[in-house]
Amino acid sequence: MTIRFVSMHTSPLTIPGAGDAGGMNVVERNQALTLAALGHTVEMVTRRADPDAPDVVEVAPRVTLRHLPAGPPTPLPKSRIDDHLDEFREHLRRLDAPDVVHSHHWMSGVCAIPCAREWEVPHVQSFHSVAALPDSPLGEGEPPESPRRVPGERFVAQESDLVVAVSRAEARTVIERCGGDPAKIRIVSPGVDAQQFRPLLAGESPWRDEPYLLFAARLQPLKGADLALAAYALLPEQNRPRLVIAGDISADFADYRAELVALVEEQGLGGSVDFVGPQSPDVLATMLRAATIVLVPSHSETFGLIALEAGASGVPVIASAAGGLTEAVVHGCSGLLIPEREPRLWAEAIQRVLDDPEYARRLGHNGRTHALGFSWQEHADHLAGLYQRLRDSERARPAAPDAAGELLAGLREAGVVGLLHAHPDDETLATGALIADLVGHGVTCKVLTATRGERGEVVPGPLSHLAGTDELHEHRIGELESALATLGAGPAHLLDYEDSGMRWITDTVAGPAEDVGEKALTSAPVAQVADRVAEWIAREGVEVLVTYDSTGGYGHPDHVHVHHAGVQAAQQAGIPLLEVLPTRRGSRWRGEWTELPHTRERVIAALRKHESQFTVTDPDAADGIAIVHSGGQDDLIPLLVGLRRHQ
Repeated sequence: MTIRFVSMHTSPLTIPGAGDAGGMNVVERNQALTLAALGHTVEMVTRRADPDAPDVVEVAPRVTLRHLPAGPPTPLPKSRIDDHLDEFREHLRRLDAPDVVHSHHWMSGVCAIPCAREWEVPHVQSFHSVAALPDSPLGEGEPPESPRRVPGERFVAQESDLVVAVSRAEARTVIERCGGDPAKIRIVSPGVDAQQFRPLLAGESPWRDEPYLLFAARLQPLKGADLALAAYALLPEQNRPRLVIAGDISADFADYRAELVALVEEQGLGGSVDFVGPQSPDVLATMLRAATIVLVPSHSETFGLIALEAGASGVPVIASAAGGLTEAVVHGCSGLLIPEREPRLWAEAIQRVLDDPEYARRLGHNGRTHALGFSWQEHADHLAGLYQRLRDSERARPAAPDAAGELLAGLREAGVVGLLHAHPDDETLATGALIADLVGHGVTCKVLTATRGERGEVVPGPLSHLAGTDELHEHRIGELESALATLGAGPAHLLDYEDSGMRWITDTVAGPAEDVGEKALTSAPVAQVADRVAEWIAREGVEVLVTYDSTGGYGHPDHVHVHHAGVQAAQQAGIPLLEVLPTRRGSRWRGEWTELPHTRERVIAALRKHESQFTVTDPDAADGIAIVHSGGQDDLIPLLVGLRRHQ
């Protein structure tokens, strides 16, 4: 296969610990080299950060690195790189289509997913880190780099054909924070080069002759170097090894090293702590195998590759009991995991290992045994199998023009069909023709609307005075009830959340309005909304649930939220879920549609009930019904339906 890795914000060839480079760079580089050894061709793509860098670098046989323009050709803080997503995407889409695209980090996925859709190839996403929640204690460790990050992460989690997580902890995070579909997530543990990272041999010269503790990571608050220093300061001075800190700052945390140096001076550790900067993999391996203990006090890690490399080097690890570190380290066997961030507890754990050489030897021996179970060869074999299945399923996907017809025929045989929407007017815009058709075949249609839709603009004219008033809510509910009656559906049912509003984060990613409130739909946990939808399903006797696909039709965050709540609710209720496919041009689902021209009159009449939201301008348009929204946007409501069964 030809595989394209997209790594926008950092080059896979950058030394870990320098700038924003870390475990992701190690994983991506080893993935590429091992996949190439299996006979595949891998092209890695990154942002040009050096004006003199060649367009294409030959890394190894069948492995290349391509530099694409995106912003100034200089190193940039990660928080500023996503200002150039659109430019990077435009250059990326000009490349030839590969067999599969694998994006690393959220920025890469935001750029690559639209390209993969155009190339008609599957898209795989790896996160490597997920933004900390604003009210979480991790917020101090790694705040979101920009307002684009959280909606960007949700977009790539929900729109990718597959998400590859490196640990169970990362998979849970992608599901819980980003709304990822568990059925589309696979855990592929990283590997370790057990020849490069190995114990110190008898008679071999160590990196240093004196004992030392090692901290090796980027100098960012997330990695917890301040905790390592605070614990180190509590060790008795008379038998305290040196502390070596290998890594450097990134532009987003330019002052952090100065804070660490100040902490060293404040604690009187100036003669005992060495800052040695980032090191090449070979030098780092030499440092690891000679270390007495390796400290990994991160606030969070998707895996914590340095802990596995230390274990392979036969060195005890003391790490945070956080994220994937609980899988990289076996507590009490290959190292120690500490849940608290209390320096005294860390100092006690360090002292315990220092005071008992036999205990330290046993931890190191077990760490080596544990690490040998993680192979880059097995990692690449697993990845290649996933890629192959995705590619084959994509090529085998039928362009079946009657697929929606078969699903529609099944719906026409149902007793009660439930339709779940985000806003008043969606029942007509998204499913008006479907509802009219089903009612005409004797099906009872029940409609549940999640929000009031009160943040929408008002069509200029006699209703303009309603904009921004409490009366707008009641008026829109009246419009909804009238439209449903016109279509022949039952009375409106409401969850009564507030509209989240919408703003475009990039050309393809939308998020809630900046002033989104606590009562807004997107502020409610998906599970909470799903429970309320499931209660409605049971109460109304719904046999099949119909809602948006994972894009929400056009990306509105309320629509996307409703989709995921609908998926969970249908699973709870044990009923099938059908997704209404968006009618956007260039849709990969083009052809899976059934035309419903016989519903035209009912749909036109229902559209006209939403007089505050849009105006019908050409009811006899060739491809549907032409309207103008309150904001002035032209739209065409096609009289067709595209359906897909949610798997």
